[in-house]
Amino acid sequence: MGKRRDTFLAGYEGYPEAIVTIDGSGSITGMNGKAREARKRSLSRLHIGETFASLLEGEHAALWEQCCSQWDNSELISPGIPLNVYDDKGATLVWEVRLLEDREGDVRGGRHIFIRDQTEAVQQRVAAREIVTRYHQLIDVYVDIIVIFKGMRIVFVNNVGEDTLGGRQEQLIGEPILRFVAPEHRDLVMSRISYTLETGLRAELAEITMINYQGDSFDVEVMSRAITYDGEPAVLTVARNITARKQVEREMRHMAYHDALTGLPNRRRFNLDISAKIEEARSRSARFSVMLIDVDRFKHINDSLGHTYGDMFLQEMARRLQDHLTGSDALLARMGGDEFTLLFDGMDDERMTEAAKRITKVIEQPFRLKEQNFYVTASMGIASYPTDGEDAVQLLKNADAAMYEIKKSGKSDFGFYSKKLHEKLQEKLELEARLRTAIAANELILYYQPQMDAPSRTMTGVEALIRWNHPTKGILPPAVFLPIAEEAGLIYEIGTWVLREACRQMKSWHDNGGPLIPVAVNLSSQQFHQPQLVSYIRAILEETGLPPQYLELEITESMMVNAAVSVEILKDLNALGVRISLDDFGTGYSSLSYLKHFPIDKIKIDRSFVKDIAQNDNDKAIVATIITLAQHLNMLVIAEGIETKEQLDILMHNDCRDIQGYYFSHPLPAEELESHFFVPR
Repeated sequence: MGKRRDTFLAGYEGYPEAIVTIDGSGSITGMNGKAREARKRSLSRLHIGETFASLLEGEHAALWEQCCSQWDNSELISPGIPLNVYDDKGATLVWEVRLLEDREGDVRGGRHIFIRDQTEAVQQRVAAREIVTRYHQLIDVYVDIIVIFKGMRIVFVNNVGEDTLGGRQEQLIGEPILRFVAPEHRDLVMSRISYTLETGLRAELAEITMINYQGDSFDVEVMSRAITYDGEPAVLTVARNITARKQVEREMRHMAYHDALTGLPNRRRFNLDISAKIEEARSRSARFSVMLIDVDRFKHINDSLGHTYGDMFLQEMARRLQDHLTGSDALLARMGGDEFTLLFDGMDDERMTEAAKRITKVIEQPFRLKEQNFYVTASMGIASYPTDGEDAVQLLKNADAAMYEIKKSGKSDFGFYSKKLHEKLQEKLELEARLRTAIAANELILYYQPQMDAPSRTMTGVEALIRWNHPTKGILPPAVFLPIAEEAGLIYEIGTWVLREACRQMKSWHDNGGPLIPVAVNLSSQQFHQPQLVSYIRAILEETGLPPQYLELEITESMMVNAAVSVEILKDLNALGVRISLDDFGTGYSSLSYLKHFPIDKIKIDRSFVKDIAQNDNDKAIVATIITLAQHLNMLVIAEGIETKEQLDILMHNDCRDIQGYYFSHPLPAEELESHFFVPR
């Protein structure tokens, strides 16, 4: 039998795996070259006569005995048995052994053991497992979602992914990745996966919506790349939850395009909406209208109750308009302050008129603020595409122009932009452009209307009244261009020219033998409220050489709403020696306290009381009262606008001597005034 075993081993002497022959008791009876090499290297216990089981670790020796006894030797070779062996240094070697029955020899002793050393392979697998474990541990503490999937099914997900997707690892493994992708983004995900698997390149960042187990959606920013996982192609995807960031972005976008106070779309949003509406209307050859709403008495609420209640009013106004428009396709926005805009689609002028009337009724309902009812009105301007403008700027400008025409004509109404209004505005623009150069071009001139002592028919003063000698339109009265000057910010410059020219002319008349009378000049509100008014007046008087007692400044009651400031200004002017006349008395914020406390020299009765004095007893009584009041306060009184002898007789009967009006003379250029009224001394 030993000879046959030797013959078997001789045939496997150069075999790349170790082969050991054992007898029936398990003792080693022979070995090939590879086994001898192992003995020399680190396994001295591997020698003839030693039992094979003595080489094995404790539990593996028992496993060996069990496998040997249970092996059905009808098979040619046994299955591989993993066994651990101690070497001379105490290190563990991992063998995979197979038994081969020696059928030519003694049944009990003819077993050959084929030994494959798996130590290095096992060590590599252990190292690989350690790497994977460390990798999993690392990505488990990563703050982003990490998912690995093969064949579109999840094979790994980290802890953050479990929490976000709403399931445990054992639930998620094997799930189709598309189960967690919103339907609208599935095609994008598929194309990115195909790209990275085909190219091996990283798929760049993309934003998608995912859905967790509970059906809740969340926004993520994803990046993917192809990897090898467990020896097979896979895709690693890193997803960062950006739901909070997207919410902040949505809130910021909302803030950028909505009014913080009312929640309505703001001017920026409205400009986008109207631009989109224009494109849509242009493509369909359709019409739409812009309505601009300006609240008429909002300033009264702000001034009387304060800004907090002013804000509450605007919020209530926005709510009313929104409620009224519910169910319609009209777009509402707050442009700022007390201005709101509306876009109405496809409505003709008749339907727009009906809409404006309904909105007027909504606005005119009382607003309950601070336990009081407040009533407001609104002025509304309407412009339509494309007849009134083909771009957003022109449409808003024309709606604004229509609205301001309503404001100027009495407020609390609505109006349409029209060709007539367009022509009026064009003329206004042309006048404004020319007016800016009128002073330098010497186009402004002064007319003078005499102020007469009625009984003696002698001139007691003149009022300087501006005219514009327009190069193409001729002489224009102040009512045509002074409102334009106020809007254009030219009124101060023009007022200064009037004051200087009137003083210069009066000084010239004095120097050339004219009567020593004063010139009355209307002072604008801007001039009156400038910080250095007295210095401003003094400088002009010194420049022209006119003594201050010959300058009479006409102011209106509306300039003196702030009594504390106004009284100090008037006292300073009075100290300078300039006369003060209260113009248009009885038509503004009339208060007897003005006359009692302010240093006023003269009261001027407004022409509106004089016009119907011969027919209207009320006007007659008002005029008589003003005259008596002025006389008791030792003030001069003058009536303007006298055109008939009947008016003159009534005024003289009430002891009003000073008269100004067409009855004596229209306003005249300086040369004509000289020739008609001056008598050389």
